Amino acid sequence: MIRKCFQYVLTFFVIISLLMGMLVLSARIPRALIRENIKESAVYLCKGELFGTLVEGVNGSRIDRYADSILLAIAYQYDSDKPLSSVMWSSYYYTELCNENENLLSAVTNDYEANQQYLRYWHGSNALVRPLLTVFNLQQIYALNGIVLTLLTFLLLAVLLREKAYIPAVGVVLGFVLTSAWFVPFSLEYTWTYLLMLLLSVVGVRLVSQKRYQAVGLFFLISGMVTNYFDFLTTETLTLTVPLLLMMWMRRRQREQCKREECNTDDGKGCKEYLFAGKAACAWIVGYAGMWAMKWLIASVVLSENVTPYVTQHIGERLGGELGIGSFAYIFGSLWRNVKCLFPFEYGEIGTLAGIALIVFAVYLGYVYHGKHVDKKHISLYVLIGLIPYFRFVILHNHSYLHCFFTYRAQMATVLAIVMILERVTEGMLPACAKGRRL
Repeated sequence: MIRKCFQYVLTFFVIISLLMGMLVLSARIPRALIRENIKESAVYLCKGELFGTLVEGVNGSRIDRYADSILLAIAYQYDSDKPLSSVMWSSYYYTELCNENENLLSAVTNDYEANQQYLRYWHGSNALVRPLLTVFNLQQIYALNGIVLTLLTFLLLAVLLREKAYIPAVGVVLGFVLTSAWFVPFSLEYTWTYLLMLLLSVVGVRLVSQKRYQAVGLFFLISGMVTNYFDFLTTETLTLTVPLLLMMWMRRRQREQCKREECNTDDGKGCKEYLFAGKAACAWIVGYAGMWAMKWLIASVVLSENVTPYVTQHIGERLGGELGIGSFAYIFGSLWRNVKCLFPFEYGEIGTLAGIALIVFAVYLGYVYHGKHVDKKHISLYVLIGLIPYFRFVILHNHSYLHCFFTYRAQMATVLAIVMILERVTEGMLPACAKGRRL
């Protein structure tokens, strides 16, 4: 046990050192090398709305240029002579008279210095974005992210199909469709958790396929850390829920195969499914929360200043806030607004009817073709994991209410969980034609 704890602690600090080192190295890039591409990016950002929609009337297609403007503003203000302190402060030029895209353009054009800190986040994506800005402007980075997202999606599907995990593959595709993943590459803010989720899912499936269960805790610890490092509080739970669901499905199939072949259990210890999922969730939470705490601790040490007041003043806004409505309406509104953003509910009457038809079809399958011996253990786990996005919406109801146009994508895990639940409920009961067999 002592050796295991030491392994986790060592991994935590090694990963923190690597990630912080990447960010500091990116800050060492001279500002002159990224100035022109940031200026082109700022001009592009100023041509559009900060929160414009790509499809009129569809809130789920809303693109957050506000966050991207701040990210580029922070990237521009990194000081190559003082990389560590500038990374900790994560400052940018700000004025109340203009929007953030206009402030960015003013800062680049007039060489204004930073006057506003944003140290509560790591802004780790700048470890990639800043080097890219030496070659590409923002539009080109969007295109690059779209290509990478597409390649990783096909890679995950290829891995699942190779493992004959056809139901999870269907769930991943449906999850992408219902969360309108085609809009993700149009904003840097949206991109990172999707890219991480896909990459981590590939690794997670391979770990289970190779029965390397001893690495699961470290895997999710690193997953939580990297998520906190890159994410801007968007759909952070995706890097826990989607890989975990896929790994749970693979694990169940291995156990069933071992049972049929009358061999030992897959991990040799009979580890229960709840323990497996709980260990993964706890490791992810420790990594995610620990990474945040370390940012504030390291910043306090490096800057020789107590940074807690800069952090705590914003926590209440994310948890609560005031919109002039009752608490129940506030919480229910955060849930409903996120559900409503799912495709195709916002696409007029036809879209609403199509969405309702999809729900009716799922209920029909589960009710008409449910088996006599339902696997309640796995179903209950799928339900719990699928509900994680809604727990998040309730806890951070102010943030989820106001930013539902991107937080709703965390429900990709819910869609995947529903597909897996339907498989367990209807196992052995669907008509032969529905299973791809001859009648």
